[in-house]
Amino acid sequence: MKTIYTIISLFAVSVSLHAQQITVGEVARQAKWTKLIDEVNNGKQKIKYSDIEGIPYYNRTFLPARVGDTSASVPIRYNSFLDTVEILVNTDVFEIPREESYPKFIFENSGEKLVLVNTHDENAGYFFELSGGKNRLLKKVITKFHDAVPAPNSMIPGTPARFELLKPAYFIKTETGLIRIPKNTKDLIPNFPEREAELSNFIKMNKIKLTSEPDLIKLNNFLNN
Repeated sequence: MKTIYTIISLFAVSVSLHAQQITVGEVARQAKWTKLIDEVNNGKQKIKYSDIEGIPYYNRTFLPARVGDTSASVPIRYNSFLDTVEILVNTDVFEIPREESYPKFIFENSGEKLVLVNTHDENAGYFFELSGGKNRLLKKVITKFHDAVPAPNSMIPGTPARFELLKPAYFIKTETGLIRIPKNTKDLIPNFPEREAELSNFIKMNKIKLTSEPDLIKLNNFLNN
């Protein structure tokens, strides 16, 4: 097995991260080598991703992204099934450790920002930040694995193992905690007791729908004003 240190020379560009000078090679050097990155263990056997319908990734392709506040980019993809970020080095795939050293990745083509947020609950991990500020609008993308179901009889076919991309969950990260966006605006307003009246009026006047990303961005921008 290759030593992970051999990939440092592949990224010799010096960049700045949180006011410190590092090399992008540090990202790869700290990455975790894994040969099991394309398998699911269902408790009975290991199933290759290629044998499962669907994909476990937000995007199958490795795309260039800036790491933290650096100006250089590395090819990464987000595994929304494992909630991990993978980096491609030649033909090798590494998993970037979930650490505060690398709190965000900004995809260069789309501008999407993937951020690491410790919510101190089961939601802790990576989110897409749709709107920043004092209050941050976050989107959680989750891919679920469904095991294969054998055919009950010769008349009814079974179903293969598959990955299912669930509907995203939206949150507002405030200075005091994490608020999951409910379906009904009436359930959201009490989370902001100091601004209930004006928030209610804003939602009514702007016909805000909590199922619409553009509307949620408008709502978060209003909360930050």
